[in-house]
Amino acid sequence: MRSSIIVLAMLVVASVLVLLPRSVREFVTGEQRLLFTVWGMPFEDRLFEDVYARGFEAVEPDVQVDYRRYAEVQPKYTAWHARGVGAEVMRIGITDYHRMVERGMLLPLSDLIDDPESGLDPAILDAIPPQLLDALRVDGELYALPQDMAQYGLFYNRAIFDAYDAAHPDDPIGYPDATWDWAKLRDAARKLTVREGDSGGNERVVTLGIDIELWQWPFMQFFVQAGGQLWSEDGLTTHIDSPAGVEAIEFLRALVFEDRSFVPSFGEQQGAGPNARFATGRSAMLFAGSWMVPYFQLNAPDLDFAVAPSPRGRVAAVCAGSCLWGVSVHAPRKEAAWDMLRWLVAPEQAIEYWDTLRVAPPANTDVIASEGFRQTRGIPDPVAPDEFLVPPMSADLHDEYAAWLSYGTTPEPETGSAPAFIPASLYQRELEQELAALLQAILRNQNEPRAEDALKRVAATVHGFIDRDRSSKGLPPAVRNQ
Repeated sequence: MRSSIIVLAMLVVASVLVLLPRSVREFVTGEQRLLFTVWGMPFEDRLFEDVYARGFEAVEPDVQVDYRRYAEVQPKYTAWHARGVGAEVMRIGITDYHRMVERGMLLPLSDLIDDPESGLDPAILDAIPPQLLDALRVDGELYALPQDMAQYGLFYNRAIFDAYDAAHPDDPIGYPDATWDWAKLRDAARKLTVREGDSGGNERVVTLGIDIELWQWPFMQFFVQAGGQLWSEDGLTTHIDSPAGVEAIEFLRALVFEDRSFVPSFGEQQGAGPNARFATGRSAMLFAGSWMVPYFQLNAPDLDFAVAPSPRGRVAAVCAGSCLWGVSVHAPRKEAAWDMLRWLVAPEQAIEYWDTLRVAPPANTDVIASEGFRQTRGIPDPVAPDEFLVPPMSADLHDEYAAWLSYGTTPEPETGSAPAFIPASLYQRELEQELAALLQAILRNQNEPRAEDALKRVAATVHGFIDRDRSSKGLPPAVRNQ
């Protein structure tokens, strides 16, 4: 009877501790509890919880990490900030970063980075691609550090290329590589497109030469490759309606209406869209992000594919994005939060990210150049021992699946700049929403709307939003040179 009472008392004490505010609970127990928040799929817990949360606890025994994963975390960050609370370590998408900085949601990191005793190893900062750091600086200050840098590349079906080259030995195409440009891409796409006619004179496409999912990244990439600049220096004017925008539209339209090597999918995806077509061998090439490599490995195991750098236009440019680690300005344990953030961006944790998920290369060029980058273990399926939730990459597949990623971060001899660019600005999300609608419009009809008119409407809509936002803050409209 007495032992039952003791057990019951212990359960009551434990329950009370859980219900106590975090600061009181820490005072009672003597431990520091850090709230670590991410978004993602359940299988990503194998990295974020098992490796990162529990791994940091192993190196800091006095710290307990309260790990939480959400399907969508950004609304929670905003709601928490309004209540004056926040997480110690927050996973952030770069598209939301500048708005969070403007709202005062993130702790400035520069003083912590430069601290002579607990600062960031200068070698880690030096290994982050400079264009990524430049995209994160707001008035010279950093409010987050990058975890990765996803890139856009050209996926290609090697079996389709092989079959064409075998049938045309005097005029082979050869696999795509870093020397390809828009002209080479168009030529290859035309040659690889296969059509069949029926007895009624109708024609159907058997194999598309090129496929592109209609979202913001492909247009932004073609725009920058045409020599365009998305934003003015102050971030208050978009130059999307410049001649580079027209050139990007006309390139896309040429693929659709002139070459007929690309048939856009409007709202189609599962079973009918670009990813499904490429997975089933119905397209020879596909523009897609680095996160699609393990997807095709897992869902199309018989697909013989590889990835090449994005073909260049007037300039070499590769659209890229990033997930970041930041600290809430309201985090109760900022010092311990910085310790964990600094630990997360160390090379050992960076290679774990690649080794486990392989959706994007780490934001560390030294890690990309290391031997550890050449193969990955993935995530085994706990229910089916011989299957994987994230497939591994053996060293002999590195050249096909991962070697292309170094192109985006390697400076070109002629310019001294690397091709990868990060579309990020205070009003980037508003611009991208308009671009998504633009792509639907410009590829439905060969003649209407005119490219110049469509782009002017996008710019006017974005500028209208910016000026209304500024007005709500008591600021005058932006001054723009028309």
